[in-house]
Amino acid sequence: MAPLWSGVRRGKTVTESSIMLEVGVIMLVAFLGATLASKARQSVVLGYIIAGILIGPFMHLDILGFHYDGLIADSELIALISDLGIVLLMFFVGLEFSISKLRKVERPAIILSLINIGVNLFTGILLGTALGWPLLDTVFLASVVAMSCAAVAMKTLMELGRLNTPETDFLLGVMVVEDFISAVFLAAVGGLMVKAPAAASLTGFLVGSIAFVVFFAVLAVLVIPRTVGYLVRMKNDEMFVIFALGVVCMAAAVAELLGVPAMIGAFFIGMTFAETKITARMEEKLAPFRDAFVAVFFMAFGMMIDPSLFPSVAGIVLLAVVLVLIDDVLITAVVSYFMGYTSRQAVAVSTSLCARGAESVMYASVAKHSAAVTKGAELYPLAGAFTFAMSALCPLLMRRSNRIADAIARRLPQFIKYSAAVVARTLSKLIMPGTGFRIYRGSRRLMLAEILYLSSLLALIASSGEMRFIAFGATVGAAALLWFVLQSVLAPVVRQINYSNLGTELGNHAYIGRCVASLVTVTLLTAACVAFLFAIYWPGVLIVLAAYAMWFVLVMKLAHDRTSGGSLYVLRPHPAACGAVPPPRTEERPRFNRRQRWKGF
Repeated sequence: MAPLWSGVRRGKTVTESSIMLEVGVIMLVAFLGATLASKARQSVVLGYIIAGILIGPFMHLDILGFHYDGLIADSELIALISDLGIVLLMFFVGLEFSISKLRKVERPAIILSLINIGVNLFTGILLGTALGWPLLDTVFLASVVAMSCAAVAMKTLMELGRLNTPETDFLLGVMVVEDFISAVFLAAVGGLMVKAPAAASLTGFLVGSIAFVVFFAVLAVLVIPRTVGYLVRMKNDEMFVIFALGVVCMAAAVAELLGVPAMIGAFFIGMTFAETKITARMEEKLAPFRDAFVAVFFMAFGMMIDPSLFPSVAGIVLLAVVLVLIDDVLITAVVSYFMGYTSRQAVAVSTSLCARGAESVMYASVAKHSAAVTKGAELYPLAGAFTFAMSALCPLLMRRSNRIADAIARRLPQFIKYSAAVVARTLSKLIMPGTGFRIYRGSRRLMLAEILYLSSLLALIASSGEMRFIAFGATVGAAALLWFVLQSVLAPVVRQINYSNLGTELGNHAYIGRCVASLVTVTLLTAACVAFLFAIYWPGVLIVLAAYAMWFVLVMKLAHDRTSGGSLYVLRPHPAACGAVPPPRTEERPRFNRRQRWKGF
């Protein structure tokens, strides 16, 4: 991982006393920030970031003749130390997340990652276009807005004790995929910046990624099993800690050498040691190092933020925060719910994806040092203010995710809750693992139809002139083909699903299959229309989205009216409230002994 930011004072001699002073100041101020945040019942991450801003080189105050310029003027050393914090954090996350768990959430994680990044990128591009920014500047703005930060979410999950929940496995898979997508996108943009072919940059990244996967596969299959036996017999804790730290740092270095983010290398080496006999010992011995260096990481992140530039970008930041909250908290939660997670699990995942951090600042840093980007000077403070706002909101939303889910459920119309539950139960059988349905895996037609649609959509986004119309027609045709294929795949699935506990009438399975297929297809057609209209007349995109929202509500209402006989989601008054008297109880409840109860029920 590249250093978060370069030192402000270069060329000056760094003495041993100054190093000790800087490290001592950072540790003590981090302690004070964490203490105050805990007293205020906030995440310690927020305390670290604010403390970093206060002691950083961008902090300048003049009050009654008192001049303050921050306590740390040279940040290069601190930035290097902080890199180890995120590496250790992701290593510990990997220890809680084995390769078998990654395989279980592989497909849903890829789907949600593509949707989440796609929606956020589109939101950022729409925002940049509305501001009148040039195309390249708009792409960088979209990148700053779209890329989530795993560090803030993982640290908060550790504080909340949620690392072992089912939705966390799914969330970790999403974050791994998003980190890879972020690296691919940065490779493409970086290739454009240095006037090298973007294809060459992407090819190099893909080759490095394949080598990375092969390297860690060899470790997991051949090296680690033999190493674990030796480490189990190792009684010297000092030697054990030295070996563990060396392995983590070497894994991060190999990943970086192959063009993959260092945090991903640490995550994968953690997964290779997960569920082994030394997992508990690694967590116990390395936890103090993790906590100390993670604090330095967030402090360094706060030190690179210039608070004096916040007022100049406050309006754009506020708008970006609102749009990202809509994308991540609402849209991502809806997609997660349709995949088969409960409402509380879906909101827990969506709120965890709200954080923004070093990834966003990295894109802004590339833009700032590029002569082709005209808004680079404005984009850097915008990224700092935006990441600070989202890093502060994310832990707050994560702690209240259950309340948010319950509040949304109380305010939704009953027909939407019923229809959404039907759609979620249907789609989850195709997407989620362990459902017992092998129909999707055997349907190559659906897989080919999905690939054809994605290829056509990417061609539509990249084309211009007459080719745009041809690509749009191809995308519409691919969506229509997907509708026919999806209906044929869903037909046998819905016949095996039990909808009775939702209050669905018998005999409506065929309509449910058509309804779900239409919902997916029209969503894909809407995405095609948005991509087509954006370059021609971007305000027309808002009209298309508004029409889609109204159509979605109408479909939910029709699905409820045509399939619900006695929906459990429809509130009914108690008989006593209507003047009815319940019949008297004439029989005593039958009693069963323990053996009869377990046998009969």
